[in-house]
Amino acid sequence: MTNDLIQLVEFALAGGPKGIRAAGRLMSLMEDSPWRLPELFRAWAQVREQDQSLSEQLPMPRLLLGITGAPGSGKSTLSDALVTAYREKNPDQKIGVIAVDPSSPFTGGAVLGDRVRMMRHATDKGVFIRSLSARGHLGGLTLGVKGVARVMGLIGCDVVIIETVGVGQSEVEVTQVADLVAVVLAPGQGDSIQMLKAGLMEIADLFVINKADREGSGTLYSQLLSSLQLSMDKKADPDVLLVSAVEKTGIDELIALLDKRTEDESANWPALREKRMYADVSESVLDQARMRLAKLLATSPEETKKIIEGSVTVQDVAQKLLEKASRDKVSAN
Repeated sequence: MTNDLIQLVEFALAGGPKGIRAAGRLMSLMEDSPWRLPELFRAWAQVREQDQSLSEQLPMPRLLLGITGAPGSGKSTLSDALVTAYREKNPDQKIGVIAVDPSSPFTGGAVLGDRVRMMRHATDKGVFIRSLSARGHLGGLTLGVKGVARVMGLIGCDVVIIETVGVGQSEVEVTQVADLVAVVLAPGQGDSIQMLKAGLMEIADLFVINKADREGSGTLYSQLLSSLQLSMDKKADPDVLLVSAVEKTGIDELIALLDKRTEDESANWPALREKRMYADVSESVLDQARMRLAKLLATSPEETKKIIEGSVTVQDVAQKLLEKASRDKVSAN
């Protein structure tokens, strides 16, 4: 760990324009080199040694809210409406948004469209928006999201909204980051209830039926209630809200519900967050190991050819790479 990382943490903690720039650099570091997340924890420990009034653990937002759902359900519009409502309700509290955009499988780039859609918050010093590319990562999130969320906690964000790329049968990683997960549905997207059986019913803490101003929203609301009430894994009276992010209806009720859930459940979150911290460090180790092994394999294309020819097995090559990695110090940068 370098002293400049400690200095960035100190600047970010102090706030002001210099602190915002430092936070931006920390977020970029977490996005570009997510395996360095443990260094952020150590930097905080070093800063705390100089100021014992600081919390023992890196500060976290009061609420990490995950928003997921099928593309086109209005997740970005809902996030934008929530930011506006939170700021109007508590002008002194900071709000963070982490918008994960899909990346090109060819170039690795992303449109980062959520930043464009939320430009009206650009002049609000109490709103911090960070768009990240999914970089082809399944699960709808990247490892860097976890580091960025912690930096937003460092700069004092009260609520951080994490909007995923979209959902599919394997794209449920938001549950490993968020305190509460809102699954967004909208009418006119085919059989939305059938889509819930792909795993969304299990991960949702609440369901938001968006676009209430459109035909079919009431029917979808009734179908969803019936489906959830028939599920043995869900309570008889599940949290399902009907909102219109465009017309700003139902948003205040949604925030009231989120505040109530936070008040009722937040006592259990510190232990869960600490458990996730250890999991994040383990993921950082695995990410670094994967990068090192990938570099070694790229320099040995003949090994892949041998596997195809049948002269060696995948296990043989994997073992060889592990042994080589243990002897050689390969830079991940």
